[in-house]
Amino acid sequence: MNLHIFFKKIMLFFLSALLIFAACKKANEEPEPIPPSSDNISGKTVRYTVLVVPAGGTSFKTISGIDSAIVSLVMNDSIYNMKTDTNGLASFNNLAAGIAAVTVRYTNHTTANLIVDISAKSDTGYDSNNLRNAATMVALFPLNGEGTATISGRTFADLDLLSAGLENAPSGIKVSCYLEPSQLINYVNHSGDGEILSISYEMTTANALTDANSDYTITVPAAGSGLKIVLTADDFQYNQNTAGGSLRKVFKPITDTISVVSGINYFYDILYN
Repeated sequence: MNLHIFFKKIMLFFLSALLIFAACKKANEEPEPIPPSSDNISGKTVRYTVLVVPAGGTSFKTISGIDSAIVSLVMNDSIYNMKTDTNGLASFNNLAAGIAAVTVRYTNHTTANLIVDISAKSDTGYDSNNLRNAATMVALFPLNGEGTATISGRTFADLDLLSAGLENAPSGIKVSCYLEPSQLINYVNHSGDGEILSISYEMTTANALTDANSDYTITVPAAGSGLKIVLTADDFQYNQNTAGGSLRKVFKPITDTISVVSGINYFYDILYN
């Protein structure tokens, strides 16, 4: 046999063996994973805007925003801080969809804390630049001056069972007011796909001590449309005069809720059981 033909057959044999080996190896390997279908919602960046308004006006939804309020946003271990503009707006661009913690602060006002879901959940709300717009309106309550209300009154308790009527409670009792919690969701609003998961306000409690006449005066946050304020006071102990002699008793206040409007003075006595 011609030596050239012999080597040619040997080379053909090895090539065939290599092809068979490669085919067998490919057949025994797991198939390449099929990439998941493209989600037309995920991956979109979000422009999230916070509108900060004062709650002390006629309607917090129709008045001008608060200028220079500080809006802080925490998301994915990143912290962003921004001041609102003259219209009360603070915008955060190029955020990833997800959960964000938002805090809104302004001098002499309550501080608002929110947990907001700005995940894209639909194909609506996108602009021409493929940015999804989510927005939240937050009302802050004034702590003093314009937009507040005043509650004044006296504290009474039945210190002497042998006499008719009630007596003045001791002086120095702490009277407390705080915002009724369940109403607070009424002072935020959102648009787009963003959803407010929870809200709380700081500095919502005001205190005052009764004077020598058992009177108190306290300044509280208010709203133009009425804000529910819970009015209460501390317990106190006193030797109550009874037919059987002086008996030590713990007196507890009757807690009540008052709706206050900005700029109004209210008179409300606190009674003890």
